[in-house]
Amino acid sequence: MLIAYEVHTYESGSWQIASLFDDRELALIEARRIEEGLRHRETRVVEETHDEESGRTKSKVIYSSPKLRAAESAATQAKQTAQAAKPGTPGAVRRHRRPRRRRSAATESQPSLGMIGLTFFLILGFGIAALIALQHFSNLG
Repeated sequence: MLIAYEVHTYESGSWQIASLFDDRELALIEARRIEEGLRHRETRVVEETHDEESGRTKSKVIYSSPKLRAAESAATQAKQTAQAAKPGTPGAVRRHRRPRRRRSAATESQPSLGMIGLTFFLILGFGIAALIALQHFSNLG
């Protein structure tokens, strides 16, 4: 079973992947660092669990920024307040169903295992190259 942690930022009306980690704590630290940065963006951390045997990937949000939680709470409270009572029955809450929206292919897509592996090896390669460069330049002085 493979577990990856994606740090998402909310930009231009949609969630964008800002970074990818294999360590939960590092992902949480990065999300908080982005929140406290100059742009003060809303962030969330999504845990993606991939079961190699079944080929299924499960996603769940394990962290969302305080501003985001406050906005979601206010929206829920406003929705509950806006529900009107049925005429003739004081205090009764009218219940209605909203039609379900179909998810677009873009929101259902999950990063493939190949893309996760490629990203990991690219980051690893750049890290090793940076360490070699640092060692080389430190020997010059």
